[in-house]
Amino acid sequence: MAEPVTVFVKPGDPASEATLRYLDQRGVTYTTRDVLTDPSATAILFGRLGRVTTPVVQIGERLLVGNDPVQLARFLPREGEEEPAVSFGAAVRSVTAQIAAQKGLPATYGVEVGSVHEGSPAEEAGIRPGDVITEIGPYTINGGADQFRRAVAMRRPGDTMALSLWRDGGTTEAAVSFPNAPRAEEPSPATE
Repeated sequence: MAEPVTVFVKPGDPASEATLRYLDQRGVTYTTRDVLTDPSATAILFGRLGRVTTPVVQIGERLLVGNDPVQLARFLPREGEEEPAVSFGAAVRSVTAQIAAQKGLPATYGVEVGSVHEGSPAEEAGIRPGDVITEIGPYTINGGADQFRRAVAMRRPGDTMALSLWRDGGTTEAAVSFPNAPRAEEPSPATE
């Protein structure tokens, strides 16, 4: 049986609204607790965190603070069948000190993009060979290619992944959209 999910929110808070949208998109059943009108909600947060902040997602006894889709994807209960995996569509390798120096990066971090497959989510987002992906959303890629591959593996069809890229000595942004699962093909005329 899946652990219950409770979301501590504040009305009008963009991060709270984004977290609820994320949960709705995944069909997660949850209960909301409004920290402005529910004194016991604020007591729980203050008791567990020493402060009242939103959003906080409680999954069983675990508290996830902030709008953090990576952690939500990792800890949310999974119902029924797994959704199909997504593909980024480009080869990546961990940035070494030598690559960082060649690219003019301020430090050794990120993943360098190799070949990009035609028609892939990476190509659709404008990612080119030689780009260095330095961040996924607000998270700096310090764990190299393994960290990047884990982040992609947590995505589901229909998700979008915000990336920061180092290209030509400057930073640029890209949003990779993973297509929804392919729909069943229309049946072709029967050949009897």
